[in-house]
Amino acid sequence: MKFVQHSVRIPLALDKALRHAAQSRQMTPYALLQQCVRAGLASLSGEQAVPQFAAEIAQEVGTLAARLAHVERLTERALFVACAAYVYARAAAGPHANETSLTAEINAAFARQLNLAGDV
Repeated sequence: MKFVQHSVRIPLALDKALRHAAQSRQMTPYALLQQCVRAGLASLSGEQAVPQFAAEIAQEVGTLAARLAHVERLTERALFVACAAYVYARAAAGPHANETSLTAEINAAFARQLNLAGDV
């Protein structure tokens, strides 16, 4: 088989993803790039693409989605704790308020921060 050399320019983010995927498959980025080109051309021509590669991509996307949901929960919890600390510190500096009003202030501060973050 005779090979032809091509220069391919890809964005930095795509290069990082390519290198990470190649490292996890224990292959070089160039070998994975060739595999990607073959799979892409096969899908464009209507031929059957390698189903294992598509399954791996779907699995990776599922893993990323689960991790993203976990990070969102952690971030939201951290924001709530920060708002609670803020309100308790403010209450300690001034006249003492009852637990109900402190909880209401915590939830109000939390809602303000979510609104500022664009989640509400």
